Amino acid sequence: MINFDGVTCLVTGAGGEIGRAIAVKLGELGGNILVCDLDLVSGERTAAEIKEKGHKAQFYRLDVGDEENWNGAIAAAQRAGGDFSVLVNCAGLFGRGPSGIAEIPFEEWQRVHRVNLDGAFLGVRAGVAAMAGKGGSIVNIGSVVGYFGARSGVAYGVSKAAIRGLTLQASSSAIEAGTKVRVNAVHPGYVLTESALGAALKQFPTREEAIASFARRNPSNRVILPEDIAKAVAFLASDAASMINGADLMVDDGLSTQMPGKVFQ
Repeated sequence: MINFDGVTCLVTGAGGEIGRAIAVKLGELGGNILVCDLDLVSGERTAAEIKEKGHKAQFYRLDVGDEENWNGAIAAAQRAGGDFSVLVNCAGLFGRGPSGIAEIPFEEWQRVHRVNLDGAFLGVRAGVAAMAGKGGSIVNIGSVVGYFGARSGVAYGVSKAAIRGLTLQASSSAIEAGTKVRVNAVHPGYVLTESALGAALKQFPTREEAIASFARRNPSNRVILPEDIAKAVAFLASDAASMINGADLMVDDGLSTQMPGKVFQ
């Protein structure tokens, strides 16, 4: 059985829906959760939810694109009690405004990569350094769009494709250095979050039809929920995956095996 008793788990982007589900799941499995997010309100809400369930959690305000912020977050995780040996890089954002390759502003490209890629790099680097010798597990959150063209924009798609490379290279480097730290990635498909549902409701008249539109994107005609991503992260972070290192785990209902743009009825 997977459990994180006595383990401190740092989760970035834990104020968002997927990050929150990950933090809650790790807390339910016994972890002492350091809830990290730039947004104070949503981050504290996640920490409160975990504690209301009878588990351990505290909030740390983290700008993942700031190197000094990461030093503080790692120190907070080490002070939290227990063995700091799990770090999940879930912080991320979508592009805004013009997103095609010919019109995306350089400033927008930098904004997206500062969080989605630079933030993950800083987290992996800090996590490996902190866990070196005693071992640990780092899980990066990528996306299925890292495997094919992203309708959500060039910057977002490239940043998520880069998570694959970061995970592989970080894993290789950590092995070479004898750190005993594993680095893996989870790549979600189209996840039904409330924010995504809100966007879908602009195209469909009812909540039921909007949800059905998400289901039709997947081969089994079911929706992927944040909790599905959380289960995959918990597995990779746990000792049950002790022989898995440098891997990409797709949580997309097999969508990436199908022809792009196919709709399932």
